This record gives sequence, C-alpha cells and structure tokens, in this order.
Amino acid sequence: MAPGQARQASTPTDDDARGVVARLHLPDPTPRFGPDPSVNEWNMLAVGFPIWLWTDQPTHLTTTARNGGLTFNLTATWTSTTFTMGDGHSKTCTATTVYPPHIDKPGRPSPTCGYVYSEISPVGHPYTVSAETHWRIDWSSSGERGTFDHAITGSRSLDVGELQSLVNG
Repeated sequence: MAPGQARQASTPTDDDARGVVARLHLPDPTPRFGPDPSVNEWNMLAVGFPIWLWTDQPTHLTTTARNGGLTFNLTATWTSTTFTMGDGHSKTCTATTVYPPHIDKPGRPSPTCGYVYSEISPVGHPYTVSAETHWRIDWSSSGERGTFDHAITGSRSLDVGELQSLVNG
C-alpha cells in the first residue's frame, strides 16, 4: 500500500463468503434409490436390477446474509452428485430423475442416473452408499464478486441381495 493511501476496512473475500454458506440451507444429500428397498418384504435391492439414483434437492438456491459487517448475496447452483456405491464403484451424475411411484415398467433403467450392482452385499454388512453433492457458489458484496466450489456428503446403508425363483409344473 502506498504511503497515505487508506486501507479499505472491509474488502470481502471468498473466505468471508464461505462463512455464510450455511445460511443457504443446502439440502440433505442422503442418497435415494428407486425402487425404494424399504417397501419390499426383503428390505433390499436385487443384484442385477437397474436402480435409479438421486438426492432430494432444488438445483438453485439464493440468500442474502451478513458476515463480519458485510452483506453477501449468494447463489448456489447444483452441478453434480457423486454416488459412492459401497462396492468399490462410484458414479457421477450431472442430472438425476426421481423414481416415479407407479412406474409402468419396473426394471427400466434411469434415463439420467442409474446403477446396477453386480455383487451382493456381505450378509449382515450392508453397503454404505454416499452421495456428495457439488455446488458452485457465486457471491457478491460491496462491489466485489467471487465464485467457489462447495460439496456436502450424506450416506445411508443398503442391503443388496440375490432373488431366486422356482417354477413348479
């Protein structure tokens, strides 16, 4: 700074903006599956059966919040979700589709984000499936602007088993 030049008291930075991200109330990224394993008698998904993946979320959120005497305008835009499937594989999706409650053709693959397990989960040890949602955060405050990436993770357990049928007759 040159002699005699006044230092600005509060120039907003990415770190200041990160301090108000919690006020965006980004949605819980718990992975969701279709079909829902909790509605069948086995409480599991079947190996070899196409499942749909998504998280409950809006794709765009905005808020205005204060931090350290500065007012920030924040916009969060969902960019992708990485699902870690618990079996050593992962899948990154830039679009997801919620599984319809009354699908006309069960077993139809997701049009946007799906997965097929090729191995059952060990008995008594369900897979831990995590979903990491990725967001681009754009901010402005006091004439300054910035962008940074932000991610949050949620997880749940999932049993994957094998279904067998026997035809008599």
